[in-house]
This record gives sequence, structure tokens and C-alpha cells, in this order.
Amino acid sequence: MNKIIENFLDIHKKEYSIERLDTETAFEHFTNKCIVNKYSNERFDPSDIMTDPGEKGLDGVAICVNGRVITSNDELESILGEAKSLDVRFVFIQTKTSEHFDGDEIGTFIYGVKAFFAPEALRPQTNEKMDNLISLKDEIYRHSIDMTNAPVLDLYYVCCGKWVEGNGLMSRVNLDIQPLIDTQNFSSVAFFPYDSEKIITTYKELKKKVSRSFTMEKKVTFPPIDGVKQAFLGLVKCKDFVTILTDSDNNMLTNIFEDNVRDFQGYNIVNSEIQDSLRHGEDQARFGLLNNGITIVAKSITPVGDQIEIYDYQIVNGCQTSYVLFDNRDILRDDSFVMVKLIEVTNEDVSDRVIYTTNRQTEVKSEAFVATKHFHKRLQDYYDAVSNPYRLYYERRSKQYDLNDGISKNRVITLTQQIQSYLAMFLNEPHSTHRYYGELLRAYDNRLFLDTDDYEPYFCAAYFSYYVDAQIRNNALDRKYKKFKFHLICAMRTLIAGSAVVFGQARQQQKICKKLWEVMKNDADMKRMLDAAVTCLDSACSECPDIPVSEQHRSKEITVAMISVAERQTKAAKDNAFLKKGDIVHCTVTAIKPYSVDVIIKTDDARNCGSIYISRIAKQYIEDIHDFMSIGQIFQAKIINDNFYEKPWGWELSKIF
Repeated sequence: MNKIIENFLDIHKKEYSIERLDTETAFEHFTNKCIVNKYSNERFDPSDIMTDPGEKGLDGVAICVNGRVITSNDELESILGEAKSLDVRFVFIQTKTSEHFDGDEIGTFIYGVKAFFAPEALRPQTNEKMDNLISLKDEIYRHSIDMTNAPVLDLYYVCCGKWVEGNGLMSRVNLDIQPLIDTQNFSSVAFFPYDSEKIITTYKELKKKVSRSFTMEKKVTFPPIDGVKQAFLGLVKCKDFVTILTDSDNNMLTNIFEDNVRDFQGYNIVNSEIQDSLRHGEDQARFGLLNNGITIVAKSITPVGDQIEIYDYQIVNGCQTSYVLFDNRDILRDDSFVMVKLIEVTNEDVSDRVIYTTNRQTEVKSEAFVATKHFHKRLQDYYDAVSNPYRLYYERRSKQYDLNDGISKNRVITLTQQIQSYLAMFLNEPHSTHRYYGELLRAYDNRLFLDTDDYEPYFCAAYFSYYVDAQIRNNALDRKYKKFKFHLICAMRTLIAGSAVVFGQARQQQKICKKLWEVMKNDADMKRMLDAAVTCLDSACSECPDIPVSEQHRSKEITVAMISVAERQTKAAKDNAFLKKGDIVHCTVTAIKPYSVDVIIKTDDARNCGSIYISRIAKQYIEDIHDFMSIGQIFQAKIINDNFYEKPWGWELSKIF
């Protein structure tokens, strides 16, 4: 491993707080992030796609559906509920820190991929995590009718050495992957040898530390605009524009669309018409007139004559046109142009406004714009005002913190996570969090992100979610509770501050959050509350034996039972009426009478007074009670009556001799 990659790995380890991992495991985490990030439009946890120890030949398995890394049938169901079609990609990764490519190890890697897709009877024994992924794969294929094309299969073998073309290994690779091609279960099967140079290039693309140069003909410079350093409008050859879209593997550079409010919609009517215009000779020449154009926001724009260089850029409008141009790049001619608007902003609000207005000119779901609203900007301000060790980062726009190496990515809270956490913790709906975030926004629009809400409960919910994640990540909590994460924070809130649903009432929310902060600031208290929440969840599952294990995290009945258990525990903890017949207690003499003594019991129970008859003070005959008792004397006694209220003096006791 060369010094450059070592430096990148050190940065990555700090970003994800994985310094405890050995070098090989951390490197697997690093490469999984670098490679799969090329296909994911949303933030994902690299640990989710890492295989468990002992998995033969595979270090990473990512199932990407419509630009999202999914790990469960719930997530697939969420996509199916929103999308008209499925775009599926299976990504397999094997990572080695060695300096050379080994044919036998590559063969083992491809064997692991074959085993993943093999019939159950032929498949070697796997662990639970791999079994779940295989089950998800099977479920995806059951929805093959919803696929635009058969899934893509990409295999990445990563090594810190140098790949030499003509080394003979590709012949073996092609022979080994041919059975996968022959199944016709995939639209394409590709093997990518990733050497040290590819690792460095991919990491730089991940960090958007890339620039592209192209010619912009007949460009117009915008006059000075507040919040904009410079802006240009002009024509770019379609061929040149495709270079802006292409990564080092000649694939689509997907992370330049993170600020675009919607992903590629497939070849619907509009996109099919764009494609037809490219395939029609005369219309391709008119493309600059027929198409609405592209809007690009860049961190830096450097014009030199007609040549333009852009650095760290995002295509905020024109995703559909970009994908169609990329797909049809082989037929683009020199006489076809696309209109491009380039903007270098100095103010984030201007960027938000550009994204909103340019995308509102076409039909886009309203939830895509929710994070640009005033409430979310102020919520981000609240997050930014919280100091360590409680610091979190609210990511209003996808992957907006990826460029900042100093930020722990485990502490980044996405819009989806924010919705899920608040929904579970303050609206008592953890069983609904598997649903698509847009569906949740619509279903709870009168209870989420209200102008009369305080920002604090949103942060507290996110912090508790982060805390549970950290416990799982550090192996302090069994991974089986990961799918119950939102149930656990719901139970913790009930245990700490009750279960009353409060929204739109800032003052009431602040009172609840004050109690939450008291626990958040004490690690021991947080751990005790989490342990109690786990017990409440386990008890709820036991009380609902008819609910299948696979459905427990989606069951409202489980949620109701869990909250009920938590409330019972809280009531019992607060109940100070706990003394009963048979209890041994400490007493203090407060009065001495001829035939009895009055006592006060040392207890938190309000029923703390009683009396001891002379015959129960000592075993022998007592002539004068003062010989055995004195004011203020402390001793142990046993409660012998059933009801404190049946006698005017309270408890009847017998001194322990």
C-alpha cells in the first residue's frame, strides 16, 4: 500500500471512527465506500455492505436499486411503492492489501459471486447476513416484470499493486465469468481490476476533487448578481458535455447529480422523445434549440477564451438530458450542441434557490424540495450550534458533507434519518419508519416540521438514533436490534419523559427535551436506559407471539405493547408505596408508651409510621419498656399486618431479636 493510499485510508478511518479496525478490515470499509458511492445517490453505511468475517471470497456485496443501496425487503418494498420501474445493479468487491494480483484469489472471488446466485441446493453454507442478501436478491428477481432491463452485475477486485494489461489474468477471468453471462440473468457482467492508480482516482472522484475542461461557444456572461461570483450561458458540443459526465471507468459519474432533486426517470415519454431527437439526423443538429438545457453549479469556474474549466461541480437541473446524452454518446456528432448554464455561487441560499426554481419548471414531487424550506435551514443552524461531544451534522442535501474530511460520517443525519427518528421518538410510530420518506412526509404533513415546532426534539431524536447506531457499531448491542433501532429510541423516550405525543407545541417539547438532555449528558444513564428499552422491546415481542419475527419491526401491536411495558416500568419506578407485610425495615423510635413504642420507618414510602407492641420488643417478659427502648434508637423490625390503613397507627411491626 503506497503512501498516498495510506493517507486516504487514515482520513477515511477518522471520518467513520473505525480506528479500532485492523488495516485489512479498514481497507475493505474504505474500498466499499469508494466503489459503491459511484452507484448510490444517497448516503449509505459501508459497514452494511461489508461481509461478515469468514465469508469466502467476498468482502463487499451491494444491491443497488434505483440509485439506492438496499439491505432489506422493506427498502425494496418502499421503492416499489414509489417507482414505476426498477433499475438493479449487483456489485461485488474483493479487497487485498497485497502488491500483486493473484489469479487463484481472483478465481476464489468469482466463485463467491457464483455461489451467491447458485440454487440453494448447490450453494455452500453462509452466515445470516449473506442469507438475508440472497433472500433480497431472490425477492428482486420475483419483481423482474418491473425491471426496465435485467440487472447489471459488476465485479471489483481491488489490489494495491499495478494491473498490467496482457498479464494473462483476463483470459482466466473471462472464462470464469462466462457461466454468469450464459445464465442470461444479467444485462451485462463486467470485471474491474482496481489497482493503486484506480483506487486513488476513485477516491478523488468520491471527494469531487476533479475538474473538467470543455469549449463553450458563443457564451454570454451574466451581469453582477448578489451571491453569485460569476455565471455563463452558452453552447457546448454534446460530445464535450459527455466528458463532464464520465468517470475513470467510463461509467456515469453519478455523484454529480446529488443536488438534483430527482434521479433519472428511465425512458418515459419525455426521455424517449429526447433520445429520438438524437437519433434523428436533422433533430440532433437542432438539439440546442429543442432541449431546455443543463444547469451546473460549480465551486470554481475558470474561463480562458472559449475554454472553460469547472471544479467540484453539480448538475442541479438536466439530469434526464444528461443520462440520455450519455447513453447515446456513440452517435453524437460535431454539429450537435446543448445549452449549458454555469454558475459559481458564493451563497448557499442562492444555490438552493437555483435548484428549486430550475426544477419547478418540470413536474417534480414536492418532497424533493422539502429540505430547501426555511424550517430545515434553521434546523441545520440548531445542529451547528450544538458543541462536542454531542455534535451532529444535518445533511439537508445528499452527501453535502462528503468533501469535509474532518467530519465523522457516522455523525451525519440525512433528511430520511431525521424523519424516521422524530417519527419514532415523538410521534410513537417506529413501525412506520420503513416507508419511503416522501410517503411519510405526505402522511404526517400536519405533524412534521411545523413552524410552531421547536428544533430541539428533532435534534434529540437524531442523537438517540445516533447513540443506538454507535452501540451496535461498537458491538455493545447485538446487531439483531438494528432493525428495531427506532423502537428502542421510542422506548427510551417513554422511560425518560413519558409517551405523550406532542407536536406543534414548542414549550411542551422543550420540557420533554430538558429531561432527555439530563440523560444524554450521562453515559451511564444512557446505557441503562438503552438496556431498559431492549428489555421493554423483548417483553413486547414475547407478549405478541402470533406476530412473525420478520414482521415484528413493522407491527403496530408490538409498538403499543412496548410502550405499555415502558410505562409500567416508569410507574413502578416512581411508585413510593412499596412497603408490604413481611418486609424487614429499619426503624427509629419516636415515642415510648406504657405498652408500645411508635416508630418512623427509614423509607421513601409515604406510609412510614408504625407501632411495636411491648410483647414484640423482646423474647423475655418486660416490666418496664424504658429498659429496652429509648428515643432515637434504631433497629430492624418486620412488618406483620397486611394493610397500613387498617390501624390508626399504621404498620404493626415486630422487632428483630
